[in-house]
Amino acid sequence: MSSSTSSSRSHQPAPLVAINSLIFDVSGSTHSMGDAPMEQIHELMTKLKEDAIANNTNIRLSLHTFNGSVRQVIPSDPSQLSVDLRTFTIPSLSDIRNILRPGGSTALYDAGIIGFDHLEKIYEEEWNKLPRDVRSLNPSITKCYVLSTDGMDNLSKHSMSDFKKRTLIAKENDVQPLFLFANIGSDMGEKMGFKKSNAAQFIPTYSGVTNMLRATTECLRQMSSGQTQTIDSQTLTQDMSPPTSPRSPPNLRTRPTSTPLNLRAQAHNKYGLSPPQLRRY
Repeated sequence: MSSSTSSSRSHQPAPLVAINSLIFDVSGSTHSMGDAPMEQIHELMTKLKEDAIANNTNIRLSLHTFNGSVRQVIPSDPSQLSVDLRTFTIPSLSDIRNILRPGGSTALYDAGIIGFDHLEKIYEEEWNKLPRDVRSLNPSITKCYVLSTDGMDNLSKHSMSDFKKRTLIAKENDVQPLFLFANIGSDMGEKMGFKKSNAAQFIPTYSGVTNMLRATTECLRQMSSGQTQTIDSQTLTQDMSPPTSPRSPPNLRTRPTSTPLNLRAQAHNKYGLSPPQLRRY
């Protein structure tokens, strides 16, 4: 968003549409994370769904996984681009475990580019659904992109340069990117086009992934509520208690996330419109 927008975050309404595009590595090395990805992606969807229902907010979600190839797994129907979390039935933990089963190589750049392109398709679809008079008022539609990997690319058809160019275009189009990474060097995010504020390194263990994805969930909830207009990876490094065992569900008492956010959208009209200066992306 523009600097003028970010300077008035506390006065922003909830977005009319909140798009969340997730792209997760499921290559063979991710087995070191145990059940953490399964548990935390399930919790991410659960918390966003709670917020969407409680505040009747159109929170959209898509999930792609990648190893040597890239696959759209949510929505499972390839003819659909995203799901409306108000009505979406969240897969069971066992179903998500199967979705995230580790194996194969790492086509990171291909997956990242496909994720960016998919996000823009969701945006166009949601924009075109709006009545013309609503579109003329420049409603707020947030576009959040999360790419997570635990290793270097070793199979993509695209190069790092290709990916960086696509990242820079996405940021010009007001995509809020978040790159979660491990085992690839602290400067790799910048080489791929991410600012330091849009990249966060995690430890590829059950505890490390649990803490990182818990914080990511809170970041996406805040974006979807209008509490913040930009993603800042510094918010992901706050001290959070690790889970008590490598197989048990995470200790959720570290953050008061069991109750849906009390969004300011209720104080605005039914369309949740942003101030007129917000432009169409």
